[in-house]
Amino acid sequence: MTTLRKLIEQRIAAQTTLFKEVAGAASINNIMTGRLSDAGCYVFQEARKASESKLVGLTRQRVSLSFAFIIAVRNVKDARGGDAADACALLQAAVQAALLGWEPDSATEPFEYAGGNLISFTNGFFIWKDSYRTAQLIQST
Repeated sequence: MTTLRKLIEQRIAAQTTLFKEVAGAASINNIMTGRLSDAGCYVFQEARKASESKLVGLTRQRVSLSFAFIIAVRNVKDARGGDAADACALLQAAVQAALLGWEPDSATEPFEYAGGNLISFTNGFFIWKDSYRTAQLIQST
């Protein structure tokens, strides 16, 4: 069985050649302590929230899923990070083009952008996190 995270990785890798690495991760800490590739995109599910089921005798819930996309860019020539930030913006746009409105399967709603923020700028690495969300319907049988 292919997980939704794996489908996301495959989608990004198929839609753009800008990344040297597109990989899954367990958390931001896992990414930051591991090897970072210049022009890397690291994906993990960061939140899962279910609505309340209002049916009697059957459970049917909409589950919102949020995925984090950590983008790592390295540029040691610009100590202030402006060039790295510009390079990161191009990579963010590539992820957006690949995901915005994309439905990975019939059980998953189209992806929408949820926001982003700077995680770190150290040792020439500009680390940015974007979040995208989607939802799935689950029910008992």
